[in-house]
Amino acid sequence: MTTGEAPLCELLSWDSEFFGLRVAQVKGNSLARAQATRVDDWAKTNHIDCLYFLASVEEPLTSRTAEEHKYHLVDVRMTLTRKISVSPPQERGGFIIRSARPEDVPALQCIAREAHTDTRFFNDPGFSATRCQELYATWIALECQGRAAQVLVAALPDNRPQGYISCHESVGAKKGQIGLVGVGSGARGRGMGTALVMACLDWLVSKGILEVAVVTQGRNLVAQRLYQRCGFGTSQVQLWYHKWFTDTPRLNASGN
Repeated sequence: MTTGEAPLCELLSWDSEFFGLRVAQVKGNSLARAQATRVDDWAKTNHIDCLYFLASVEEPLTSRTAEEHKYHLVDVRMTLTRKISVSPPQERGGFIIRSARPEDVPALQCIAREAHTDTRFFNDPGFSATRCQELYATWIALECQGRAAQVLVAALPDNRPQGYISCHESVGAKKGQIGLVGVGSGARGRGMGTALVMACLDWLVSKGILEVAVVTQGRNLVAQRLYQRCGFGTSQVQLWYHKWFTDTPRLNASGN
């Protein structure tokens, strides 16, 4: 890379610390052959173990280049959006939706450990299932600790949390983002996911948000149908690739 040239990749400090590996991401959504060679050189110079690349589906050459350079497809990233306004009251199905409380976090972490197995990390054998479970348990805890503007919980009458949704807002742009959505296995099929999404939209409307986006996985048809029922439409499709620079994955089944 010559002086003044934009960086090819970014070292991801949080991911690296969490997984105990050196993790980076390719900048941009396209990849030409000459660029891919320079990216490989950068990764080797910086002792990268795993490299993420989020590719546009609109450039076939990018996918071919990624495959030629041994990037592995781990996920289809679906972004869905909708405009929002005040919605009519929703039937809650025998449960209540309220703001998350500090004492809810352990129960929400239990749900998170088994609610996100369709994601790219679980689909990459380089990351152990145990560590992936802890990734989402840590994620929902951070959302509750202030990374999200609001975390809503669906609870039974005895106040036990059975599901959650995290809400993010970009006040200046009047845009919102749904973060993590999870429903416990014993509470599925009761409309809890729909109720959580609609409650999140109501909360965002109360903050002056006019448009909201959510990201899910191409293989997660249940989530896609949930968002479609709530008025979302697909606005973007991208491809997640991972490339490992180690001969074998560093993480084993115990997460070490």
